[in-house]
Amino acid sequence: MTDGSHRRAPTLDGRLSAAMALAEGTQVFADIGADHGRLSAVLLLSGARRALVADVSAAALEKARGRLHALELDKRATFAVADGLAALDALEQVPDTVFVLGMGGETICGILQRGYARLQGAALILGAQTDLPMVRRTVCEVGYRIRRELIASAGGRDYVLMRCTPALADEAAYTERECVLGPGLLMDPSPEWRRVLERRRRLLEQEIAAMERAGLDKDRERLALSGRELAYVSGQLRRMQEPEAEGGGAP
Repeated sequence: MTDGSHRRAPTLDGRLSAAMALAEGTQVFADIGADHGRLSAVLLLSGARRALVADVSAAALEKARGRLHALELDKRATFAVADGLAALDALEQVPDTVFVLGMGGETICGILQRGYARLQGAALILGAQTDLPMVRRTVCEVGYRIRRELIASAGGRDYVLMRCTPALADEAAYTERECVLGPGLLMDPSPEWRRVLERRRRLLEQEIAAMERAGLDKDRERLALSGRELAYVSGQLRRMQEPEAEGGGAP
């Protein structure tokens, strides 16, 4: 039983619950873009010793501070108004886990590219809302690799959460196919993955059709990229259907 067992923990949605599952056992963590501090509060109530709670918005950070104060957790937290991983400068200890959740993929890529040197080997828990192939490629470029990916639903949307740790010396860079589909999901497919891929296929088909109708030269590179992504997604869906077809006549 944790020391916070007598205090009522905030409720986490499926996305934040998946993030917690990817960081089991964390002791010192940084919550970058903490918003209202729900995740930080639950982690501290669940046994983490120390938190860095950071947000670029002073108003959001004050709400997080108020939440942790109400739960008598604020003395175990450092609060910082800061942009991205620059917030880590406010923490005296090197965190074992850094959370970067609830942002667009391009924003998360920028945070990693500008601040990866500050990580000092900390595990990353990432939750990008868009541009997953770009995020996976950037993870690789800053010297990390994805160890696990989970799909979670919240507010009627599906999210992919990633746990990343520093790359080993002999680990190759990701292929384009791995960046599109997800190395963690390729290694350990989940039942929800097909739904996510089918939705992505529909969106790509619509996007490609719109670009072809527009016929703009500036979209040629984007059109080619979307076409390759569609081929990877469609190919994976066919692979997932083949075992079902083969087993269709089995008793």
